[in-house]
Amino acid sequence: MGRKAVDITTKRAIILLRASGMSQYEISRKLNISRNCIYQTINKFNKLHTVASKPGAGRRSNDLIRYVQTSFNITVSRRTMSRILNEFDMFSYVAPRKPRINHRQRYSRLQWCYQHLSWTENDSSNVIFTDENNFEILNRKNRIYIRRFRNDLKRFERSQPRVYKGGGVGIWSYLTCHGLGPILFYDGSLNSDKYIDILDQHLPTAYEKFLPQSPRKILLQQDNSRPHVSIKTRKYFKKKKINSIPCPANSADLNLIENIWSILDDKLLKYNINNTEQLKTALKMAWMEISHDTIQKLLESMSKRIRQ
Repeated sequence: MGRKAVDITTKRAIILLRASGMSQYEISRKLNISRNCIYQTINKFNKLHTVASKPGAGRRSNDLIRYVQTSFNITVSRRTMSRILNEFDMFSYVAPRKPRINHRQRYSRLQWCYQHLSWTENDSSNVIFTDENNFEILNRKNRIYIRRFRNDLKRFERSQPRVYKGGGVGIWSYLTCHGLGPILFYDGSLNSDKYIDILDQHLPTAYEKFLPQSPRKILLQQDNSRPHVSIKTRKYFKKKKINSIPCPANSADLNLIENIWSILDDKLLKYNINNTEQLKTALKMAWMEISHDTIQKLLESMSKRIRQ
C-alpha cells in the first residue's frame, strides 16, 4: 500500500502546533502522522513560508536543461527551453518583494487568518481600511523598463534619477465598499497627535456612508505603526468607541488600501513631476482615476488572501 497524502488542513495544524511549542514527537503522536512527514512539513514551511503546493511552480531553466540532458541524453539550448516553456504559458516574472517576517510574526499571521477563515465579502464590506504612505518626487518605487541598442552612445543618460533627498508628501486616506475617501496631505512624519486629528476630522464622514447601520458594527483596519498603537491613540479609540481589527505585524497584504498605493505609484509614471505641488496635483488626478470596479475586486480578494 502507498502512503496516504496529508491534506493542507493537517499541514497547517502541524505548523500551529509546532509554533505553540510542541515537539515533533508530540505532534506525531497527537495527529497520528509519521515524524518524517512532520519534519518535511516544518522544513518546507521554514524555507518557503507556505505548506501549499504551488501550481506551476517548477525547476528553473538551467535545472531543466540539466535534467533533460542527463535523463534523456538530449542537448537543448536555453533559448529553446525558454520558447517551449512560453508555448505552455509558463512565463518568467519578477519575484515580488515582501517584508521579511520572523517566526513570531509568522505565527501571528497564521492565527489571524485562522480566526478569519469564515470571512466573506460581506465582512469586508463592514471594514474601513485606513493607512498612510509617503510619495517622493524622484525616488519612485516602480521599476521602469527601457529598450535600447547595445552600443547606444547615450545609454548612460537613459536612467531613472535617484537622489538622497528629493522631497515628497505624506498622504492618508481610507477605503470602504462605498469607495475611496478623500486624499489628505500632511507634512513631516506622522505622530499620534496628527493621526488623532486626522481621524477626528474624517472618520465621522466614513461612518456616515454606512448609515443606517450601527457604527459599532463597523470595523477599522490599520497596521501596527507607532502612531496607530500608541497609548494616546488607544485612549482615543476607547473614548470614541472605535472597533479596530488587531492586525499582525508586517502584513500589508491584509490591508486592501496598500494595493491602492501601488496603483497610485503606477499611475504617477505618466506625469512629469519636478516639485511638491506637481506631485500633489498628480496624486489628486491619479486618485480620481481609480474606478469602483478596482475597489470591488480588492474587496472580493480578501477571503482568498486569508485562505492563501
